[in-house]
Amino acid sequence: MVTEVTSSTFLSDTVLFLRDKLNSNITDPLASTRSPARFVMTSYPQRETLYPVITVADSGTTQEGKLGMSSEGSILRVGIEIRIWARNTKERDTLFGEVYDWLRTNQRGGSDDTIDANLYDFTLGSTVNVSEENVKSKVIEINYLVLCGD
Repeated sequence: MVTEVTSSTFLSDTVLFLRDKLNSNITDPLASTRSPARFVMTSYPQRETLYPVITVADSGTTQEGKLGMSSEGSILRVGIEIRIWARNTKERDTLFGEVYDWLRTNQRGGSDDTIDANLYDFTLGSTVNVSEENVKSKVIEINYLVLCGD
């Protein structure tokens, strides 16, 4: 379990940290019928899946600046895509509410603190609904600032 985002592995640390925190803090409607490792994942479902599931993946990184003129450290904006895959729109929107509420309320203080994990300045970029024949999903784009020191 990742507890802190480090400079050399900031991208994978961020994805794994968020996966683990969401898995621990979001209610799985099918918790009694499946393994917890099948509810929040870091890749899109490739085989038959019991919905709902949540996927967490990186969506790109940009450098916001440097940590000083003589520094090799960087201020990075890390994009994360969280996608909720559900059986219907009510389930999708309920899970979205839980995910967004957790992200919004766990920036400071407590054991799930994202700032203590070196993830700063949480922002919600966008949400997009995707309706397919057998699954309803919502794509959530979020961003964090990560300081990569020398």
